[in-house]
Amino acid sequence: MASPLRQNIVALAILQAANLLLPLATVPYLLRVLRPGHFGAYVFAQAVVGYLVLLTEYGFNWSSTAHVARVQYDRYAVSKIFWATQGAKALIAVVCLVILILAAFFVARLREMLPVLLATYPVVIGTVLFPQWLFQGLERMTFTTVSLLSARLLLLPLTFILVRSSADTWIASLISSMSVVVAGIVASILIAKKRLIIPLMPSMADIIGALRDGWHTFISTAAISLYTTTNSVVLGFIAGNAAVGYFGVADKIRNVAQAPLVPIANAIYPRVTALFSEDSDKAFALVRKMFYLAGAAMLLASVGLWASAELIVRIVMGHGYEPAVIVLKWMAPLPLLICLSNILGVQLMLPLGMKKKVSEILIVSGLFNLAVLVPLVFIYAAQGAAMSALATEFLVTASMAFHLIKCKIPAFQTRMHRDEI
Repeated sequence: MASPLRQNIVALAILQAANLLLPLATVPYLLRVLRPGHFGAYVFAQAVVGYLVLLTEYGFNWSSTAHVARVQYDRYAVSKIFWATQGAKALIAVVCLVILILAAFFVARLREMLPVLLATYPVVIGTVLFPQWLFQGLERMTFTTVSLLSARLLLLPLTFILVRSSADTWIASLISSMSVVVAGIVASILIAKKRLIIPLMPSMADIIGALRDGWHTFISTAAISLYTTTNSVVLGFIAGNAAVGYFGVADKIRNVAQAPLVPIANAIYPRVTALFSEDSDKAFALVRKMFYLAGAAMLLASVGLWASAELIVRIVMGHGYEPAVIVLKWMAPLPLLICLSNILGVQLMLPLGMKKKVSEILIVSGLFNLAVLVPLVFIYAAQGAAMSALATEFLVTASMAFHLIKCKIPAFQTRMHRDEI
């Protein structure tokens, strides 16, 4: 493993360790202050605005990352990609604000939550300002760690100072969303100080080109939202805020359990993408290493999550969140399944040029989730949303594995020659 790759994994591991520890400081406090209903509103607003974040990111975290990785030593080429991508994201963010206001005007459920939704919207602005895709492509993930960690530490005390009752739900949302804005400002300062890019004015053709390049990955990430973000939104409309609270806190704990996967996946993706254009044997060797190490870690995480669900809920959430135990048990296998689907889809199928197939698999899986989600939520509420997520993630992983086998891609054999791809 090359030194820059080790540095990137270490930097992201530090960030993920912070992502593990910082919620332990704030989430139990918010759970007790906001209680299930208002904490559910907090999660519901994040899910709704999550659609706008999805639109703003537009798959650039994969498409632009791959482009930058291929030209990372050409500052002019990197700068062209940077300004075209940022221009596209800024335009989308403006459209997203209009969409949010119009949706609140026409949908009563959103209108009554408008203060919390508007307090959550700055995360979209932060998404524009914070170019994680650039740092990934340049393999400078220490910048990601510095930016996000400094912002979160800076705003952390505000939760305890300003959030004192359930009436402060919008303040909790604003603090959370502003951390991404501050991270974007810190990232911009680092980019300017290190002169990673040069000033350029992107043409409309450049912006349209960036949108066109990111289309398939956008469709993939949009399809993923059909069985991630959508579950919280549908649950909120059908079963109410308390059910969203149970599901949301279980999902946050599940995210903490799979946090070790994130630095490995984000650091390896640009390296694997570059290696597939140079030496496929080395690329597959790196993917195999990720399969064994990350797979083993996520297997342990899933088993541990299922076995200790009741203890976790009692310690982290306290009284009133007992229904979240069964929800967490249903979600326990997700870290392992998400690890496998990341290896098969992101680390293998995307670099091998199978973007369209990945999109098809995710779209079909997303539609499957919608088909089973509504009846399951009507019958089982939060537990039904977790059951739907588990079934859908299994379908995603199995479909990707089947396609690679069908295409005779010997991903986990010791050698792979170009004429076999």
